[in-house]
Amino acid sequence: MKLNQISANDSLTQTVVNAMMSASPVLMDAEFYAISGNAEYARKAATADGGAFRALNSAHPANQIDPEFVLAALKIFGGKVEVDRAHERRGKDIASERARQLLQAAKNYGKNFTDKFFNATVNATDFDGLKALVPNAQKLTPAADGFEVMAGNDNAAKKSQQKFLENLRNVKSMLSGGASALYMNMAVLNRLTAIAADYIQWVKDEFGMMVPYFDGVPVRNAGLNSLGNAILPGTEVCGNSANTSSVFAVAWGEASELSVATSVGVEAKDLGLVGVHYTHSIDFDAVPVLLNAKAVAQLQGIIIA
Repeated sequence: MKLNQISANDSLTQTVVNAMMSASPVLMDAEFYAISGNAEYARKAATADGGAFRALNSAHPANQIDPEFVLAALKIFGGKVEVDRAHERRGKDIASERARQLLQAAKNYGKNFTDKFFNATVNATDFDGLKALVPNAQKLTPAADGFEVMAGNDNAAKKSQQKFLENLRNVKSMLSGGASALYMNMAVLNRLTAIAADYIQWVKDEFGMMVPYFDGVPVRNAGLNSLGNAILPGTEVCGNSANTSSVFAVAWGEASELSVATSVGVEAKDLGLVGVHYTHSIDFDAVPVLLNAKAVAQLQGIIIA
């Protein structure tokens, strides 16, 4: 289910959820499923193998399977929006000001959740982000010190562009069921759309934004967090280079592939006047759960000069 489907349907919650989703490419794409309690052991993808010839009167070899599980421990994300009651007695329209501030906060929550989704490392309050979840076998590093995707039309530039497109297709092919989305920073996305215009289709999403599709897969700019910092910066280290970035391929699924466990989605509450502040509270139980090791892949070492 999508976040706006699994969350409560009241107008306040849906306003917050839609604002979060509009500011977060991850929340637009992610599939959610509900769990009870603080955590659960979720079943990983089935691993049964087989398919071989056998001799007449001979049995197939034993193929005993034990299910595998992954711990999904919910973490709490959100915050409060507080507007001082003094603004009311000074002639401010408190209702509209609270609504304006809540909408902006929700958009920032969406941006910061995206940042956590990629970059967080598990601790008492945070979950493991995608960078920590991608198995080493699902990391594609075409060049030890990174590879530059050059602009221009000379032979060297064309060769680097072809290598980039080839590796984008390679990282997609590392997902067993095909990719639901590709995530990258704006510099990489701009270079992709510039050199591969013939392979790009533009489609308007539910929020009215034009989204590029590469080989039928939506390509998302991971964007900026609320402080204006790139969520997928071009400062990753690859070998001897410290100016590289990554592309992440993801296959989303509801309680399968890569999914997000939650309790009830986003919970938005109007707490009214608390002390000297009119207060809204937003809480969101969530944890990304990798149920299939081949549902994610990372292309490392991209240099945009």
